[in-house]
Amino acid sequence: MEQHVTAAGGFAYGVIGASIHVFGDGMPLYVLENWRPPPVNTHCAAADFTGLRTWRDEGPRLAVRWLHGEDGPGRTRLAARFAHEALADGWKAVTAVHGHGAALPPPGSQDLRPDGARGLALLVDHADRWPLTHLTWLFSNALLHRPGLRTRVLLLARGADAWPAVRAALANHQAGTSTMALAPLPDRRPPHT
Repeated sequence: MEQHVTAAGGFAYGVIGASIHVFGDGMPLYVLENWRPPPVNTHCAAADFTGLRTWRDEGPRLAVRWLHGEDGPGRTRLAARFAHEALADGWKAVTAVHGHGAALPPPGSQDLRPDGARGLALLVDHADRWPLTHLTWLFSNALLHRPGLRTRVLLLARGADAWPAVRAALANHQAGTSTMALAPLPDRRPPHT
């Protein structure tokens, strides 16, 4: 398959193997791209990573988890470790970044086809900041609905207030749903003298 993406006087974004949902002005509701490792250490001993690995490997074909905790590096590091290990285990790892002001991937196309992958892991940071309607569009993306492909959506958030409405929006997709609270990370700053 070949796709040509061009733009005249603007930015063009294309995907292969997924859907694009846009506002009336042509800006995407969200941007999907292949996961890229962050330039920081992804070591995360403070969180229960075993629970995420079990969630990834067991259960229904489509499952969504709301991972929440206080501000700090815990959620991001845990998600990076989750994506890194998923890739190492033969999964396709993709991120979704919310619409206007999102850091766009390089111009051109993102090949999101999970050809030969054992599963698909989608990471959504700051999910509690997304309007529910935008998350609902994301949940309907063709990327998440491939028969026989184990798919996991990890939603990262500061709190759990939005989770009941998000969980209800997933009912039509027959997705397994769960939530996981992260304990606050210990304060590693040196004590004041």
